Amino acid sequence: MAIFGNFKGTTQSEFQIGKSSEGSKISTGTRPSSGISTGDIYVDSSNSTLQVYNNAWVSVGSTLSDLNVDSGTLFVDSSNDTVSVGSTSSNDKLFVNGSLRLGTNPSLKFAGAYLDVSHANGTATQLRVRDNGSGSDPIFKIFNASNSGEVFKIEGNEVLYSDNVKAKFGTGGDLEIYHDGNNSYIDDAGTGSLKIRSGTTTISNAAGSKTSVVFNSGGSQDLYHNNSKKFETTNSGIQTTGTVNVNGAYTLPTSDGSANQVLQTDGSGAVSFAAISVTPAGSNTQVQFNDGGSSGADASLTFDKATDTLQTGIVKGILFEPITDYGSVATTANMTIDYGSVTSAGTTPAIGDFEFINDVFGPVGDSFTVSALPSASQPGQMIYVSDETGGSVMAFSDGSNWRRITDRAIVS
Repeated sequence: MAIFGNFKGTTQSEFQIGKSSEGSKISTGTRPSSGISTGDIYVDSSNSTLQVYNNAWVSVGSTLSDLNVDSGTLFVDSSNDTVSVGSTSSNDKLFVNGSLRLGTNPSLKFAGAYLDVSHANGTATQLRVRDNGSGSDPIFKIFNASNSGEVFKIEGNEVLYSDNVKAKFGTGGDLEIYHDGNNSYIDDAGTGSLKIRSGTTTISNAAGSKTSVVFNSGGSQDLYHNNSKKFETTNSGIQTTGTVNVNGAYTLPTSDGSANQVLQTDGSGAVSFAAISVTPAGSNTQVQFNDGGSSGADASLTFDKATDTLQTGIVKGILFEPITDYGSVATTANMTIDYGSVTSAGTTPAIGDFEFINDVFGPVGDSFTVSALPSASQPGQMIYVSDETGGSVMAFSDGSNWRRITDRAIVS
């Protein structure tokens, strides 16, 4: 290519590229109006514009319809407002066929409501941020609205959410996971339940060296203290290891006692197994009774195990339950009634070994004749009738009459 022009010591305002009669001319000063051909270039120094002649002078970057450099390596299509590098395109505003490399600290800005990244053919869209091979992890960051701090960062194998930045899940953001600078939270703020599904779930310390809780699927649920299992559920109930402290009031023993032992407390929180120990009152054979909350006994109330005999001192105020039917006693049967020795105030009865004392009616003799029978209004009383028609006999009151105990006939 040859360039013709007056480059030194000349006042010409143009020079020519190519053959003197065929090449394009580059002009300055006053824009040529004649002797011009398509492809001629004019530099307008008054407004620093570059114009190309194409049947008319057209400013480059203004109304130039097309700018095709190096057979499409750089193609500017003014009709579609597109710029293509490496290949022509009539749809994309900026089309790069190959790699697009930006310089140091570049800035990519957009004026719309969003930045849309999509695949050209609409399938298998991928947005990849990769290292250039230097071995350093690429970093992807998102800042807050005021650009004062990072909200989200991806660096290598880590995804970082800044403090108080919540990762939300669900259409309404029902599930939230975040860290507030001091503590970490998993909040189920919506409806329904928070379900954690796993075969076996283990909760341990941050280092993973000490277990706190183990949930076995279809098996035991275990609680640990300082990596030692203390509580376990079983198919029949629960099992504990170590002492069991109930409400801070008392502690149960850790091993079983002997047969027939019972749990007893010392009143200070210690519970242990011990044999039942009761110290009887009085001496041997004396009957035990409740004496103001303690065991009581009396020398006048004894029981002889060998003879099955209960002995007592004074019998006073005995009231028998009403008896409505004693049945019949066969005449051939022999019946012996032995009331033993009954005394009252140290007085021995005059007749036999029995004295009847009734607190309701006052002192009553132990022996009565038919004509002197006392009132039978108190059912259950018993007396001795000395002159009954069939012979002396014991009789009882049914509330209306005195009846013989032998055949329940009215005393006569």
